[in-house]
Amino acid sequence: MVKILYSVNGDGFGHATRSIPIIQALSKKYKVKVIVSSKRSGEFMQKHIGKIISYDGIRFIYKKNGISVSETLSRSTKIILSRSSNLRTIFKLIRSYKPDVIITDCDFPTIIVAKLFDIPLFCVCNIHAMSQMEYEVPKKYKKLYYGQKTIIRALSGNIDYHFITTFFYLPVKKKNVFLFPPILRKEIQEMTPIRKDYYLVYQTSSTNKRIINTLKSVKARFIVYGFEKDAIEGNIIFRKTNNSQFFEDLKDCKACIANGGFTFISEAVSLHKPVLSIPLNGTFEQTLNAMQIKRLGYGEMSDTVNRKILLKFIKNNDKYYEVLKKHKKEDNSRIVRKIETLIKEVVK
Repeated sequence: MVKILYSVNGDGFGHATRSIPIIQALSKKYKVKVIVSSKRSGEFMQKHIGKIISYDGIRFIYKKNGISVSETLSRSTKIILSRSSNLRTIFKLIRSYKPDVIITDCDFPTIIVAKLFDIPLFCVCNIHAMSQMEYEVPKKYKKLYYGQKTIIRALSGNIDYHFITTFFYLPVKKKNVFLFPPILRKEIQEMTPIRKDYYLVYQTSSTNKRIINTLKSVKARFIVYGFEKDAIEGNIIFRKTNNSQFFEDLKDCKACIANGGFTFISEAVSLHKPVLSIPLNGTFEQTLNAMQIKRLGYGEMSDTVNRKILLKFIKNNDKYYEVLKKHKKEDNSRIVRKIETLIKEVVK
């Protein structure tokens, strides 16, 4: 039986939620061992797919609704250089397990170590849309774009095949790059959405305090996730993380306000929920997602949240919704079939 090592970036839960349905599908035909660069994400995944290996990997440090580059780099360097580093963990695992194929959801330590082994490497993610698609970059984002694209290319030069999940389809640069619709959780696939008179607000980081005052300044109802509290303050209901309640709130909301994280945006789009995207500072990948939301007419983007942009979003909500109704939700079968086809080609 073909052996697959599936490595998952553990920063946040987006990589984990996307990886679970693919791992479940591949496990029906192949032997799959999973390694996750976060104990928190590892515990979450283990509930769905059974035993996994987890380690303390690279994670972003958030400050003032953005990524603290200096603190993130400092923490990441300490982890990489530590005696029990993730690179050593992955190296030992590959040597002992001897996988026929390595599949990664943008776990850069695995990509780095894989260069030392003559094993086919597949990457299933959305992040490489940044480096593998053709698109125009506004002048004010070009410095951020070139800096992050250079890093991603340097870390990912040995990937044999890219399986890019996306809600926007742009020309690709190479023949080994394939585009697929977003990988959706079972709960999202089975939803029949309706539109009630409230807006769902989802924040990756609780550091964006400014958004709360902005929400309070307009006549609309909001349900807010990301501040890890249960409370009611005027027109705002705060909720702690609770998957079943979150799915219900997402299914029934009129529209969404979020950062630029791909998983949440793609789930909202699949349910025909307009999005006001406010990407985290210093993340071009999120900025690209927000740019495409605006370009496609699915909603708005803004570098900062303010009353003017919020009122514009609320006013034009029905217009965005009419555009989104043309977007068709797909299951995960197409990307699974392509992975299986290429496994047959590379494993002799």
